[in-house]
Amino acid sequence: MDDLEQPIESVTLAQGLAWEDGWFAVGPVDGDTLAIGEPAYHQKNWSYLITDGGKSLLFDTGSGRRPIGSLVARHTAASTRAFPSHMHFDHLGGVYEVGPVIVTDLPMLRTMAPDDTLTPTEEAYLGHYENLSPPNFSVDHWAGIGEVLQVGLRHLHVLHTPGHSPDSVSLWEPARNRLYAADFLYRGALYAQTPGASLPAYRATLESLLDSLPEDIEILGAHGQTEGGTDDMPRLGHEDLAALHNAVCTLLKGPPHHGERAINPHMTLLYSEASFSA
Repeated sequence: MDDLEQPIESVTLAQGLAWEDGWFAVGPVDGDTLAIGEPAYHQKNWSYLITDGGKSLLFDTGSGRRPIGSLVARHTAASTRAFPSHMHFDHLGGVYEVGPVIVTDLPMLRTMAPDDTLTPTEEAYLGHYENLSPPNFSVDHWAGIGEVLQVGLRHLHVLHTPGHSPDSVSLWEPARNRLYAADFLYRGALYAQTPGASLPAYRATLESLLDSLPEDIEILGAHGQTEGGTDDMPRLGHEDLAALHNAVCTLLKGPPHHGERAINPHMTLLYSEASFSA
């Protein structure tokens, strides 16, 4: 254990979650969707295992601080594909363990994989924050923006949601009125101060989502903790999109600067001077 982890004995899990493999907090979103959290890790990652009809998709592959592949195999006998929401290190940790791998078909990512073997650049990966080197992995399928991925009879729409990073995507599942938002929206400090983060992109994405998503949308993020320190899958809603949009619009009316801004009781936006014009 290092200073990026805490003992699981000091972590309080919400009802419905259980520890597995001495590291992961696991619980059902619904009967065939599993939330897989890492609440003892300082970033409190959450990945989602989506299954149906002998097929399975793991949206984000965890931090890599513990093996995720055996847990996934234990919870589904299905053929599982991995789909990282973006290339930051804390979402690619298990990319070698679950496959084949889907990657979003964006020009910036294509340039990292001229032979369909992808090695993220340091600016895309940001591994220096935790002394990590970028992985090198094969891309089985390039998912286009707007493409509908099928997992059995479930249909997941690939949405480009830049703001946190230029390659960020979310998955929209209309049949279950759910958005898997990854790092675009979650509980805690939203990072708009890292390389590639952009407040104008955040604003444009928020306006698109507010226009297209129903007001009773369920949003599942990739990080976070509930108020009071209980660890649970980070659920958010339409009102969180609206609150973030209001804050970003207000910031962009002023001069570029760095700082942080409280959005609501469970979200704060961190930003840099560069993110005003990125």
